[in-house]
Amino acid sequence: MSGRILTRAALLRVLLGAATAAAGVASCTRASAAAPQVWHARGTLRGFGPSRGYVNIAHEEIPGYMGAMTMSFEPQKPSQLDGLAVGDRIAFDFFESEDARRILTRIEKQP
Repeated sequence: MSGRILTRAALLRVLLGAATAAAGVASCTRASAAAPQVWHARGTLRGFGPSRGYVNIAHEEIPGYMGAMTMSFEPQKPSQLDGLAVGDRIAFDFFESEDARRILTRIEKQP
């Protein structure tokens, strides 16, 4: 009889663990489905990657995200970089993708 009690207790632990894991997966799924944080910044365009697949920007501090430095950003669409040249002062918006790429949602030349 004690074997059955242990078996039931073990089964209960397994079921409780599975339910906890399922709840964790569900909460992770909901969190990743939320809209990403969009950051706003200003900087100077420093260079383009091959085929303008990315752009290097020396940006000012981005409060809540990162201090001033030079980083690469990918355009959402290639046409976003049309009319821009190395040395241009720019304002831009971006989000960080789930795989840590910084994706431009807006980039505009500043006077």
